[in-house]
Amino acid sequence: MFLGNVTTIQLFPTSGFFDQLFHQTYVRINILGLIANGGYTITLAGLIIILLIALAAGAVSEALAGEKIGTSILPAVLITLLGAYIFTAYVNLPTEIIIENVHVVAALLGAIVFGVFWVLLRRARAPKKA
Repeated sequence: MFLGNVTTIQLFPTSGFFDQLFHQTYVRINILGLIANGGYTITLAGLIIILLIALAAGAVSEALAGEKIGTSILPAVLITLLGAYIFTAYVNLPTEIIIENVHVVAALLGAIVFGVFWVLLRRARAPKKA
């Protein structure tokens, strides 16, 4: 797929200690072997960006759905992290902003969609008040 308008931003230096810390330290995720090339790889810098996106998307999801995602901030971050992971791994958008190899628009959309979806599922499963 051709990406029309891609803006790439590097926040951390690409040489020396910070390169080794933020770009060469990574986590690889592969669920059931379904992702080619060994899985979805995210660096420490990318993980920091995804966490910031998850915090912001959690707040937006709670505002859109009208109630909290979880009892604390941890469930909100975990649910929105899952949405960000799935969207960045499987969705290619024609216009994208890439910060530290993280597709920001796809991660933000995925995190918001999963956050709202989670709240709506919880609301549907909640016992009805008489």
